[in-house]
Amino acid sequence: MDADTPLIVSVLAGGRSRRMGRDKTRLALGGVTLIERVLAAAAPLGWPRQVLANQPELLADLGIPVHADLRPGLGPLGGLHTALTLAAPAAVLLLAGDLPFLTPAFLAFLVQLRGGWPAVVPQGPRGLQPLCAIYGPECLPVVTTALDRGDLRAQSLAEQLQPRLVASQEWRPYDPEGRLLDNLNTPEDYQAALGRLDEPRSE
Repeated sequence: MDADTPLIVSVLAGGRSRRMGRDKTRLALGGVTLIERVLAAAAPLGWPRQVLANQPELLADLGIPVHADLRPGLGPLGGLHTALTLAAPAAVLLLAGDLPFLTPAFLAFLVQLRGGWPAVVPQGPRGLQPLCAIYGPECLPVVTTALDRGDLRAQSLAEQLQPRLVASQEWRPYDPEGRLLDNLNTPEDYQAALGRLDEPRSE
């Protein structure tokens, strides 16, 4: 992936939200839904944005293209496959739809690192963050092969790609409040995020 490769922002909104018990991308945080917060963080980059969802018609009000997975039921890796296929020959900035504390500055930082690497993947407290990462068009055959053999583990794929790993100390300056890569999987996560919005922000 060259530094000047065009980029498509692709937001995953197709999860079943089993642990949350309802569609988490439509949960409101600070008066804005989670998916709208993710899309807003990516908007200043100036690249086209798209959403990948199981039921595109339910997200038509977002005002941007919404696509169903080309190979349904294969989780985030199926979403990445769809994103890369639709974006070709562009690269993809893949973002989970439940990362409400992303910032434009952090995403711009990731974009700056992409030259010469097949992928750019941050490392967080829980390991690699493959659902907040950049994938070049050369990743599509690797993703397709993983799907064909039934390996749906996004972390495993990220390791295979030999990406530019972004250590936490590199991106920590963009995360003074320690919430940047927080994702919301359970009602408890959601309540904690609501509480964090009420906390005083550091100066």
